Amino acid sequence: MKIKFNEDGTILIKDVRLSYPHLFTASAAEEGKPKKFSGSFLLDNTTHAEEIAALKAKLIELQKEYFKAKVPAANLFFRNGDDKGKDEYAGTWYCAASETMRPQVIGKRREPLAESDDIVYAGCYVNVLIKPWKQDNKHGKKVNANLLAVQFVRDGERFGQGRPDVSEHFEDEEGDGMSADDGFDD
Repeated sequence: MKIKFNEDGTILIKDVRLSYPHLFTASAAEEGKPKKFSGSFLLDNTTHAEEIAALKAKLIELQKEYFKAKVPAANLFFRNGDDKGKDEYAGTWYCAASETMRPQVIGKRREPLAESDDIVYAGCYVNVLIKPWKQDNKHGKKVNANLLAVQFVRDGERFGQGRPDVSEHFEDEEGDGMSADDGFDD
């Protein structure tokens, strides 16, 4: 199974697809809202069926513990991707997690990664460590998840445009790059 519920309340979910990563620079969902580090982590309905069932059961348990009742699905950190209306979310469930403190981002061998490494991106596969928490205030009753750490696992097709394949746009050039024709009419 690609999920582990730890005694400290954290949850490790393995080999999930990363979407909307804000792992190195905090971002605000809306103007005027606090900036947070965040990401969405997609679990495929087929390859992660056991993990999806386990997370759903955990959320039912947490709702009973926190509120003694169910809360609306929109108020949970784990949601049905088919309801999102985005192609890359179809056939998935996703975990939305955020934190005001920057999460640890590491590579396969637990080495720290920087944004400039361009190893972690929207569409790659990662392991993610989250910690659910109860919100009960003027904004409603919710079960949210803090984003603690992300580990790169493997490449995947980039979401969005990503970087173009330069071989499709450029040809090999001959010479030293200097031209007798400077493009100006004398």
